[in-house]
Amino acid sequence: MDMKGSKQLYNKLLLIYTVILVCAISALVFYFYNSTKNRFLEQNLSYTKMMSESAASYLGDSSDTAEYIHQDLYKSNMELGDALHYMSDEPPDYQQYRLNTYSENKTGEYKGIEKFFLDAFQAYNSLNHITLFSYERDEITEYTRDGKRYRRNGDKEFKKMLEKGDLVGEDSFSYLKEIRDPVTMQVKGCMILGFRSKRFESIKEYYSHAELIVYNEAGTAVFDSTDEHNISDIINADDRGRLEEVLGAYVENTQDGQYHAVSYLEKKRAAKVPLSILIMILAVGIIVMILGEIFVRYHLQKLAKRLNRILDGMSQVMDGKLDVHIPADNNGDELDVISRCFNEMCINLDEHIKKRYLAEIEQKNAEMAALQSQINPHFLYNTLEAIRMKAICNGDREVGKMLYSLAVTFRAQIKEADVITLAQELHYSKKYMELFKFRYQDQFQSSVECPEEYLQIPVIKFVLQPVIENYFIHGMRMKEQDNFIRIAVEKEDGCRIIVEDNGKGMTEEEIDAKNKELEHDIMKKQGSIGISNVNRRLKAVYGRAYGIHVEARPGGGLRVVLSFKPE
Repeated sequence: MDMKGSKQLYNKLLLIYTVILVCAISALVFYFYNSTKNRFLEQNLSYTKMMSESAASYLGDSSDTAEYIHQDLYKSNMELGDALHYMSDEPPDYQQYRLNTYSENKTGEYKGIEKFFLDAFQAYNSLNHITLFSYERDEITEYTRDGKRYRRNGDKEFKKMLEKGDLVGEDSFSYLKEIRDPVTMQVKGCMILGFRSKRFESIKEYYSHAELIVYNEAGTAVFDSTDEHNISDIINADDRGRLEEVLGAYVENTQDGQYHAVSYLEKKRAAKVPLSILIMILAVGIIVMILGEIFVRYHLQKLAKRLNRILDGMSQVMDGKLDVHIPADNNGDELDVISRCFNEMCINLDEHIKKRYLAEIEQKNAEMAALQSQINPHFLYNTLEAIRMKAICNGDREVGKMLYSLAVTFRAQIKEADVITLAQELHYSKKYMELFKFRYQDQFQSSVECPEEYLQIPVIKFVLQPVIENYFIHGMRMKEQDNFIRIAVEKEDGCRIIVEDNGKGMTEEEIDAKNKELEHDIMKKQGSIGISNVNRRLKAVYGRAYGIHVEARPGGGLRVVLSFKPE
């Protein structure tokens, strides 16, 4: 059976983790891309709004400037009078008016319309030109920032422009302010204040993503950053939704007097992510993907290595090698638990196999018969010797009793099952001790103590007889009359049968040597075969933790402790 399956599992997990990694990072890249798009959309919409506000602010400032200049003109009688005479009088009459006024002026300074306009140009940088139009004389005078003045007659085109209110010129937009005689309230003419339209180009360049259209109510464009749309279509769009549909864009629309400022951001460009940022997002995603793949491969290789150790251990167990030990790392995961459990299983399995194997040997093989045959000759010889000595001393009646006890013991050894109850084992022990009572009459006392609830505990047969026999052969003091042997049953860490006597005992060194032999299951031909035999049988059936242990009895003699685990 092929146990090398970790490579296949490694490939499966690598594929699964790679797919998960690709999906997760793709989702993150998509999330960051959408997030960046939304951020750019919000930023561009904010810029569009700020562009609209900046254009509206410039229109408002220009309108306010025109109003301020108009009001300032009425605050100075000399400058207002000069303007009214300039628009009403013929040139010679106007010049005479200026001389008269100058001579009458006590300050020695004449403030005419030229001086007023020059101060206005210096005060307001956005002011591009000023035009005076006399209604009575049908004459146009244009003043520029460089102090020059241009006079011409009014033409049809100019008048038509005034009628329509279309005051948009090349690179400029204007506001018309009528000039009245404050005495008669008669309109003498008008003042047209022109402002630079190039300022809108600067606003457009600053907020580069959005587009800007500035137009007047006559439908003339003051500024159009694209020249792609018809102003009439924009004017006909009666609401913002319709305007957004016409332009195909997000729209911010403001108005100041006769001028409208429309800033818009095309929807197809509104959330466009710059190529450099898109490349950066993809590069980060690829780097994270590579690092994640390296980490996954490292983790899976480490996992596969640990799995291979477990599989190798299983292969060795399948080959019959149970002393396998798989290193358990301190990762705290299930593989460590499996490794520790596997090691413990191998130890328990080894003990279990040995236990069952030796039990089968004890029960079914010739070894049990051989071991048992070592006991039977001694047992038979000693018993017959007791019968023989008793027969010499007594009549047939006593011999009959001894033969009965012997028959009961032999019958139990031959016909009973290998595992009997503790009550049966104690019964056979009593019968066996009765045989020795005939031999050593009045020389020893015996007692058997066992709580009633322990009588049905199962135990392998003939574990007490060799221990009792060992006492009568090696431990009994033949010249004394106060010998005793006591058998007691205790329930502690399984079950314990204690056989204690007040016989000859053993030295401390002899007890230590004997316990080492029993612990390591050493059977010496010259030693006590019976006790070693029982010890081996107990360990074979119940495990290495059980068997026989010898202790010195306080006051003299020995305590032999037989321990086993009822099943």
